[in-house]
Amino acid sequence: MRKFQIRSPKNAHILNMTDEEFLKWADRKSMIVFHNWEQTDEYFELYMKYMKGKMQRDLETVYDIVSEKAKQGDEKAVKLFLQLHKDMNQLQKAMNRTNNKKQEEVQEDDDDLVL
Repeated sequence: MRKFQIRSPKNAHILNMTDEEFLKWADRKSMIVFHNWEQTDEYFELYMKYMKGKMQRDLETVYDIVSEKAKQGDEKAVKLFLQLHKDMNQLQKAMNRTNNKKQEEVQEDDDDLVL
């Protein structure tokens, strides 16, 4: 959260710390442990969730701008708006297929045991 300046009610003081202050607060002598953690799958998963959320917010902003310009009759914006709509529909279909596959896998793993 500190690296990407993600605020929460409990971490505002941490976000404003220098590296030296942070190390003292975390009771560490160097940033090596944090740099090593950044090489793990756990970090990568969290990073991807962060980036996905960021991209979604950016896409919403772009969509709002394109939509407004398209409503005003901007020809390029209309084409882009229609392309965005088409791409989002394809993405939704792909997500539905993925979710259906996951549900099928879960059903296949069911061993019919009753707890």
